[in-house]
Amino acid sequence: MGNPDYNWYILFPNHREGLRLNRELKERGIKNTIAPTPRIASTSCGISLIVDEADLDDIKQIITDREISIERMVQVPVQNSWQYRSC
Repeated sequence: MGNPDYNWYILFPNHREGLRLNRELKERGIKNTIAPTPRIASTSCGISLIVDEADLDDIKQIITDREISIERMVQVPVQNSWQYRSC
């Protein structure tokens, strides 16, 4: 699997696209977690999906096949000390 010190986030232009991909991945049994977009990845508020690095190729294919709009996929360091930061 990937580096345990990082998470892979998929960022979206809007909530609708994020929820579409979440549904598509769940239907295919691909693990994903809806999360707030980390500040280090974008200054925009919104949702993102945390996914496993091992699933990235399959996810990219689903995004293409289902014409789901994403902003980008980004690797973000894991934050062990959590602190609430609102947008």
